[in-house]
Amino acid sequence: MANNAQEQLFRKALEEFKKGLRKRDQENFKAITFRELERDIYELQNLQHSLRQLKDLNRLQSFLVATKQCGEVLSVFCDANDIMAYIWGPTKFLLQETSKQINAFDELLDTYDCVGNSIPLLLQHKAMFETNPHMVRLLSLIYEDILKFHSITLRYFQQREWIKLFDYTWDTCKSRCSSIVDNIARHRSLIEAQAGSSDQTNYSHPEIPHNSYQTDYPRLESELNDEDLHRLWTVNNWLRAANVEDDQNRFSKTRAEYPGTGEWLLENKYFKEWFDPQYPAIPPLLWLNGIPGAGKTILASLIVERSRQLKSKPTVLFFYCKYENPQRDNFFALARSIVAQLLKQDLGLLPYFHRKYCDSGEAVLTSLAVVEEFLALALGNCRNAYIILDGLDECPRGERKIITDWFKKLVEDLPSREPDRIRCLFVSQDDGVGRRDFSGLASIRIKNENIGDISEYSRTEADKLKRVFQLSDEKVNSIASTVTDSTGGIFLLAKLIWANLLGQTSVARLEEELEPNIFPKEIYDAYQRIMVRIQQQTTRTAMEDTVSLLGWLVCAKRPLKWNEIQGMKSIDLDNQSVDFERQKFVVSAKDLCESLVETQPDGSVEFVHLTAKFFLVEREYIDPSAQELKLACLCIDYLNLPAFVEPPTEARVLNGDYAFMDYAVLYWVRHLEAGSVQPESHEKLMEQLAESLDIFVNLHWNFPDTVFQVSNRVSKKLQFFKDMPFHYKVEQAVVSSNKQLRFFGNMKKGEMALKLTNTVENVRKVLEGILLMGTSIQGIEQKYGKDLYKCPRFSCQFFTTGFRSADDRDKHIEKHERPFRCMHEACTRFILGFSTEIAQKVHMKERHPTIDTQHGEFPTDKEVQDSLPDIPIEGVPEEGPMQPSESEPEAEPPYYPPQKRPKTTTFQCEHCSKVFSKRYNLESHLVTHGAEQPYGCDVCRKRFSRVGDLRRHRKTHTGEKGHACHGCGRTFSRADTLNNHYKSETGQRCLQLEREKGIEHS
Repeated sequence: MANNAQEQLFRKALEEFKKGLRKRDQENFKAITFRELERDIYELQNLQHSLRQLKDLNRLQSFLVATKQCGEVLSVFCDANDIMAYIWGPTKFLLQETSKQINAFDELLDTYDCVGNSIPLLLQHKAMFETNPHMVRLLSLIYEDILKFHSITLRYFQQREWIKLFDYTWDTCKSRCSSIVDNIARHRSLIEAQAGSSDQTNYSHPEIPHNSYQTDYPRLESELNDEDLHRLWTVNNWLRAANVEDDQNRFSKTRAEYPGTGEWLLENKYFKEWFDPQYPAIPPLLWLNGIPGAGKTILASLIVERSRQLKSKPTVLFFYCKYENPQRDNFFALARSIVAQLLKQDLGLLPYFHRKYCDSGEAVLTSLAVVEEFLALALGNCRNAYIILDGLDECPRGERKIITDWFKKLVEDLPSREPDRIRCLFVSQDDGVGRRDFSGLASIRIKNENIGDISEYSRTEADKLKRVFQLSDEKVNSIASTVTDSTGGIFLLAKLIWANLLGQTSVARLEEELEPNIFPKEIYDAYQRIMVRIQQQTTRTAMEDTVSLLGWLVCAKRPLKWNEIQGMKSIDLDNQSVDFERQKFVVSAKDLCESLVETQPDGSVEFVHLTAKFFLVEREYIDPSAQELKLACLCIDYLNLPAFVEPPTEARVLNGDYAFMDYAVLYWVRHLEAGSVQPESHEKLMEQLAESLDIFVNLHWNFPDTVFQVSNRVSKKLQFFKDMPFHYKVEQAVVSSNKQLRFFGNMKKGEMALKLTNTVENVRKVLEGILLMGTSIQGIEQKYGKDLYKCPRFSCQFFTTGFRSADDRDKHIEKHERPFRCMHEACTRFILGFSTEIAQKVHMKERHPTIDTQHGEFPTDKEVQDSLPDIPIEGVPEEGPMQPSESEPEAEPPYYPPQKRPKTTTFQCEHCSKVFSKRYNLESHLVTHGAEQPYGCDVCRKRFSRVGDLRRHRKTHTGEKGHACHGCGRTFSRADTLNNHYKSETGQRCLQLEREKGIEHS
């Protein structure tokens, strides 16, 4: 019974280890013997010898000897063969895998050497384990530690692209292994302490930890996880990917209201062939298409959801394109989003991405080449991926082709041994472009296949209609059938019809809408009925507000947030003020525009579908060119208000005077250029614009040092103002402002034609000061939105979106100003960075020189011979490599690297008579005496647990302060203290002084 209980300790650890193994690994590992491992090592050594790439395989000796003895002791209690197979099997795999890359093989040997030297030689204590069963618990903990070590290293070296990632990511893996070595050493100390007891017949019961990972390992994991979280935050801010997860959640909630939606697609022959985890069609590419409004996006969200539910746990990647949205309508934006999703699902990529971020010199990633590199590498590291790309028809033609060609090539170029590793679904309209791009691919066209979904949706909406108007079952069922039959498979049409019917105010009006000559037959008809209903149910002034809002949405250069729309509405030009409380809308966007618009979770207001925007323009509810001029006038007149000419005040900030500022300072120039294309069509509006521009450029003129070259394109657009006295200033302002929008570097103040940058900075200082005083955040967010700490650069995405805290924003700005970082995270310059790449390279060369041994000279014959073991290998003839004997098939070469000569260096414990051959074993042993602070100061005798703490303490005696500010001359003992100094007002002046002097101290 006792032996059974002891065996269960090992079985339990083994079963936990198996959970992280692939099935084929379990099958491969369970049959590996020690002799087979020896043979493989011998063959590997011969291969490396022939290639002149020999490494010191002696470093395996300590691990092999110690684990072999562990198995022999374990055999006393149970059948150790299958238990120890899961030590030999992973060792064999890791040696074979890392032999592909010589540096990795060398690092692995060093790691095995450390692990092996920490494991006690257990045969000498065999009697103790036989007579003291409680000591077996320590033995099981060592076995558990070894399995944990193999779990970490297997996960690392089973990455598909580990060779490309190794130089960037191995240190993180090695850090996790080091904690396990410490655990083993601690358990060894406890065993040796017991074995060294003077009374060998009556062992004491040492305090054995219940779980070896409840001490150092979780602490290290926590520290590493904290580092990873910081790196992940940094890299995500650098990628600045569109948040498609919010879209997915929204679409999932929509489907949840109508159970069964899209089930027909899951049964479609072509979809099942594409989706099948085991036997997909080759190549696994599929095109889902249909007319606008057929419900393609909702179906795409269903596919995303079902892919995530597969037992094989594939990597699921998706993207929802959006028309004329720079974050959603191009390959670069799509690639950034896919990369961010890949990183979230594979944190093994994080150290690589973070190093690339440090090298980039950018606060926000702008390099298409880097994004493509990331995308290819991360997808290459995937074992299995499902990619769903929706709304490709909403991208410009050029971008659409880039996207489709890139992902088609990705899948079609997969090797024949794994042709289904990555599969891709394209979703778009069925148009001529799509038919050309996806020619030859399997396709599913949504026509009448979704009638069942529309019918189910109509029944649900009919129940609502019945409750509102108290109709009979027969009546609502008839209406539901009419709606379903009239849609022609266009889900959006059904949605718009029901929204219109449910919005009627009486049974009479409802019946009128159902008249055959009025009932919508296509999407534009449905939009028309909505506009008619808005006109019928609202006042003239309210209708003017509705049309104004719709016009803003049609011509906006990015999605407008509701707080920005309220700021636009509150502008009172007659009184030269912003009257937020009196002028703002008291109803929602949905109340004003009904089912034409939707409010997104981030507060932005968007059209229900792209076709709504086209309808408003084609049916002439909105004149785009006139609306562009109106928006240009609105932005410019707003920036001419006293609030932007006089110093900002707390009262004006709290009043909401600057709610529209971020949009107006960025896009006044875009609306000006768009509206000035055909000035003769809107002469009156152009005259109003000219009057506003005259005031604008004179109020905000910055007297720049630079004279910008004006392109023919800009000159042509500004032809209307050619004979006006302010023409030169307008041209310079347009060119300068466009550069500010596009340029990611540091523009000098003399290059800025307008003072708007200073104006924004001053307003934001007052706003942040109000936040520091603890003013109610709710009132502030109502006017200015969330994430109020923003980047000052017009070209940066964070100029608008911002951060939750000033600290996060300041870290981001530091990356703009000093973008080139030292690669060593312990260095001051990893925190402070450099303003030029040249300064960074000089620093790296002077402070962190490295010797690349991988690409040294080819070894000579003598060097190869000298690297061979000089002690004969047991069981292998000295005259040459052992050849397997045909007459003795069972006789495998019993090889392991030769025994090391004993070292004479010894380390004796000052608390007892124990002597150790390794210093780190002595340090681990000291834990048993409670000596947690082995490092002592030779001046004051104060003790420390870490040598780094001791070094820092010694500086308090020497007065050494190795980190100096070259601005004010102050010195600091720590890098983080210097960094805090640079964040102060005085430190900012120091940094500016350094830049002016051209100082880049290393």
